[in-house]
Amino acid sequence: MTNNYFQRLRFINASVLLILFLSLPSTSVLSEEIYPNSETVELSDTPEVNIMEEISLLYHDLHVGTVGFKPSYQISEAFDDNIFNLPEDEKSDFYTLHKMDLGVESPIFEHARAYADYNAEIYDYERFEERDYDNHSLKGAVEFRFSNDFRFSFSDQIRKYVIPPGVQRRYYNDVDFVGIPIEDIGPLGFVERRDLIANMANFDLDIPDFFPNLDFSIHYENYDVSYQQEEFENSDFNTNTIDTTAEYQSPFLPIKISSGFLYQVRRYNTPVYDGIGKNIPFIINWQINSKNQVHLENNYRISTYGSKSDLEDFEGLGTILRYRYTFNPVSSVEISGERSVKEARAEDNNAFFYTAVGIKYILQHNRFSSSIEVNYSNYTFFEEIEALGKVEKINSVGVNFTIRYNPQEWWFAEFEYAYNRGDDTIDVGDLTKSIVSLGVGLNF
Repeated sequence: MTNNYFQRLRFINASVLLILFLSLPSTSVLSEEIYPNSETVELSDTPEVNIMEEISLLYHDLHVGTVGFKPSYQISEAFDDNIFNLPEDEKSDFYTLHKMDLGVESPIFEHARAYADYNAEIYDYERFEERDYDNHSLKGAVEFRFSNDFRFSFSDQIRKYVIPPGVQRRYYNDVDFVGIPIEDIGPLGFVERRDLIANMANFDLDIPDFFPNLDFSIHYENYDVSYQQEEFENSDFNTNTIDTTAEYQSPFLPIKISSGFLYQVRRYNTPVYDGIGKNIPFIINWQINSKNQVHLENNYRISTYGSKSDLEDFEGLGTILRYRYTFNPVSSVEISGERSVKEARAEDNNAFFYTAVGIKYILQHNRFSSSIEVNYSNYTFFEEIEALGKVEKINSVGVNFTIRYNPQEWWFAEFEYAYNRGDDTIDVGDLTKSIVSLGVGLNF
């Protein structure tokens, strides 16, 4: 899918970012702490403070001159009792997970900065070596920020991903996290290993605040995915997305309201999947008081396909409601619910009703933090499966428990347990899966 023009353009963008990062001068800009996901870091509105003064206040930052470094490493030992996500005759195994991250950041001049971030995840299985794989990501960006909340940035990220072999399901996120929209091949489709490279080029513009309590932003993204095995090349795709957002902060009540419009063009090596996606969000955040917070989100999505496609057009409305109650400074509870009509990513294009509820308790005290979450979801598809003569329905229950201990700022220990059970009207679609892991990490 990626033609020579786009390859040259990405190479030029990456080269420009690297040159800017390494060679441009830097003087007096205030930089906040460099997190592993550096895109969340913003420049301060007080550029008269020297960056070296700010870096010296950060207890674990490393720096050479005005260039700051943020390395981190975590190793976890985990046990998965169903590594291939099979409905029966499950296979279990231990695996070691290595997570590494290096963030680098530097000011360019008074109102700009450049940053880069590299991270890797390496999975090493004890018995089933065919499940071994590693993911890598490299991101570079330049951000400019001026007065009156005027800001814009350019970024480019390259990701190398692997979809390991195993049963791919509609309701278990083996593939969803890499954004592959047509890899859903049904309730029991065994997916062979797939190696892919994804490139994401982004432009973000935060328009100056000409009106009090009102903010406008524009975002553009080009997302390209290429499979490395020749037999999967027809699944290569490219999307171009542009979305605008308007946010209003009430001067009388602690309420934020935002809305906008998203337009996406999707192109595949196989034209039958080409389409256009649209989304109209409407979001309300209400901080009722210091203890009560409400988030309400509605999304109206539309997908249309070309004349060469056999896929049906789609329209669906989704509603998400979250409520958080803070008992005291160290504990809180979150309750969430969703009712949506969603488009299936399977080739049969069978849309479904999605209903989900969940509750999560969070405890943070001194060096300890922990959470426990219980959730339930139901998938009910619109149309019956002709070969079986019935409608597919899936009921899924999940439990997640985590506890983290930070005896010192520069290292931590972490325990996680996750359980998922899916009951499908199609027997081969059932799933029972548990993962237990124990890890330690370093943050510098």
